[in-house]
Amino acid sequence: RMRESIKYQNFMEIIPLLTPMDISGSKYRRIGRDYDGGYIMLDDFSSKKIDASYSFGIGDDVSWDEEIAEQGINIYMYDHTIKKLPKSNPRFHFYSVGVSGAPEEEDFETLSNLIKRNGHETSKNLLLKMDIEGYEWSVFKETPSAVIGQFVQIVIELHGLDPNKSKQDLSQIVSVLRKINQTHQSIHVHANGTSTINWIGNSVLPSVLEVTYIRRADYADRLIQNTRIFPTEIDQPTFPELPDVQLGTFTTPQFKTEH
Repeated sequence: RMRESIKYQNFMEIIPLLTPMDISGSKYRRIGRDYDGGYIMLDDFSSKKIDASYSFGIGDDVSWDEEIAEQGINIYMYDHTIKKLPKSNPRFHFYSVGVSGAPEEEDFETLSNLIKRNGHETSKNLLLKMDIEGYEWSVFKETPSAVIGQFVQIVIELHGLDPNKSKQDLSQIVSVLRKINQTHQSIHVHANGTSTINWIGNSVLPSVLEVTYIRRADYADRLIQNTRIFPTEIDQPTFPELPDVQLGTFTTPQFKTEH
């Protein structure tokens, strides 16, 4: 009966699209402030000449952006909810503009147009950080795979991962995750501690999940099965008063058949 439920079927469809792999010989580092605002990334910035970084959803926190700037990388920062940054940096380029897949308001623009506007339409080594409270699905739906493929690494907070929704309501989420997987591979996951947590057996799906992606083509010969347990030693809870959500290896649930 459980396997026939919509919740179980959604689990089995969503989690494999987010299950991390590992990279042989890799090192990871946390970039950004303690607790909310920090992200785990592949520590491989020195092997590639990063052309620029794009950061969407700033609020009062530029800690991730500051650490990326320390790598000598210019950062193009967008947030329509603020008029100025809490801190300045010569490598910061801020715009009070939001990003959306199909902008209907004056202060919104598409990812493709922003990349073109900044002269990066031929750049092959960009970074992306995105936390835009659910707009990410429309952004990736409308962004061509060729543009998504310009990013070496993507760190993103995904919202609305609710397996209790109907398949129709989750269709855009599933479609977008499949699209991202065409060019990128999940290598790290971390639950936002404030999100709703859904369980099937010992497997968990938080409604808000931070995911780190790398471009498949760059590491195709080094991708290996993941054995890390999430959260890892370098992860931190979203807030100090909240415990971290245990995700295990974040794979699909396995159940024995009773005879």
